[in-house]
This record gives sequence, structure tokens and C-alpha cells, in this order.
Amino acid sequence: MITALIYELNIRNSGHEGFAGKTAGFLWHFLWGFKLLETSIIHNLDARVKVVAICSFVALTSTMNSIPLLATAVLFLLFLVGIARIPAGSFFKRLLWIIPFGGMLVVLFPFITPGVPAFEIKTGLFTLTASEDGINRAAVLFCRVLAAVSALSLLTSTTGFSALTAAFKELRAPSLLVSLIEFTFRYMFVLSDEMQRMRTARRARCFEGGGSLFNRHVFKTTGQLVGVLFIRSWERGERVYNAMLARGYSGQAGPVAGRSFSIKDLCLGAGILVFALSLRLIEIGGQLWQMSLK
Repeated sequence: MITALIYELNIRNSGHEGFAGKTAGFLWHFLWGFKLLETSIIHNLDARVKVVAICSFVALTSTMNSIPLLATAVLFLLFLVGIARIPAGSFFKRLLWIIPFGGMLVVLFPFITPGVPAFEIKTGLFTLTASEDGINRAAVLFCRVLAAVSALSLLTSTTGFSALTAAFKELRAPSLLVSLIEFTFRYMFVLSDEMQRMRTARRARCFEGGGSLFNRHVFKTTGQLVGVLFIRSWERGERVYNAMLARGYSGQAGPVAGRSFSIKDLCLGAGILVFALSLRLIEIGGQLWQMSLK
């Protein structure tokens, strides 16, 4: 929470411009852009319980093949979003990022999966035939991705970055991996500031951007910018690492003082997990029923 407030103050006072600042700011607001000061039952849920429940929910729904049950899982997540009082417009904007990643596979699946033809698209050079199995697989994939992205968005929308990483540490996640994520995320904004200063220095020397990379001068200047940024990043990393060693860093994160679980936390986390598990068991029962009828 403190990290969120500090970054908000920095981003407002620095007046970031350019691709680097916009990218860093967008990533922050995409992951932790909602109000973390809310006091809903989802926000107050213990971060460790939340991580286990949401990750288990994603794992269970990712193995399901029933579209109605996957739709039910998505509706349940939307119900939790409503309880958390997350703005609907901002939440659904996050879901639009399904399109560039899973959208291409959803579009291609009907045409690359063999099966009974459903419809044809005739072009001037060739004919595209979509199969019924391909359409069903595309719908299942879309529902799986939608459920996973919705669940993870709910997790990051109601849990601060520091609380999330602390939860992974207490859950005995690999300390090296957690530390790598922490340093990458936090120093990404430091490198963004560094790149912004370099862009300001370029403009002070009358460099005009916006040209094509095929332009020799633009290509050379951009290459120098990337090279200098890499060198400065390396040097800053060495200074930070030496400072950490001087303060007793031994490669392992220090102990995290976490609060104990409450009955309410365990009940709510178990409710989320049981709901996903029940959907999975219903699907398995339906499959066994169909097999017994055959």
C-alpha cells in the first residue's frame, strides 16, 4: 500500500512523457491501478489465503472443458469483483488484453482443427473451412483464458505488491524467484526515469525523434541510447548489490512477520476453492455419466 502511494506521488510530480514513462505507468496501473485503500472483505482477506485460493481456482478451471461450467466460474468471479467494489469499466478494460494474446488462437482454432465442417469462408485464392470441433475448442479456450485473467486481475486489484510478494515468501516460494520479481518490478521504474533523463538530454542537443529507423542518424542515435541505458543499468545494479552486501545481505530474504489466519479468512478462501472444485467434480461426474450410458 505504501509502495502504491509513493509511486502515485512520483508519477504525478515527475510529468513523465515518452514511451518509457508511459509504459512503466501503464504497467503499474494495469496491475495495481485500483484503489488499494478499499476495505471490502476481498481486500481484507489474508494475502496468503488469497494467493492459494485464486491460484487453485485458475488451476482447476484451466482443466475444465464444459463451456457452461466455465461461464459459471466467470460469473462467480464477477460476483467477487462486485463484492470488492472494483470499477466495472476499469476491470473490463483489463480483460481486453485477452484479444492480442488468446484472440489469435481463438480465431485460428476453427480452421486448423479437423472435423465436421461448420461453415466456409471463400476468398479469391483459397477457401477456409471451419469445423465444429474447432469452434468448440476455440470457445473452451476463450472461456479458460477469460476465467484465468479475471481471477488474476481480481488478485492484483485487491492485493498490494508488497503484500503479494510477502505472501509468496511465506508460502515457501523460491526466494530467488520472488527476489527477482521484486527487483525487476521496482527497478523497472528507476530505469524508466533514467531513460527519461536521457531523452531530455537528447532533446537538449536538438535531436528530433519520430523518424524512421531506416534513417541512418535515427538508427545510430537509438542504438547508442539502448547501449548507454544497458551500461547504466549494469552499473546501477552493481552499486545496489554492493550496498546490499554492506548491509548484511546474504542472498536470502529476511523473515516476514505475517499475521495469523482468522476463521473468516479461512472460510472465505475455502469457499472460493470449494466452488471451483465443485465445478470440476460436476464436470467429471457428467463425463462418467455419459460413459456409463454408452
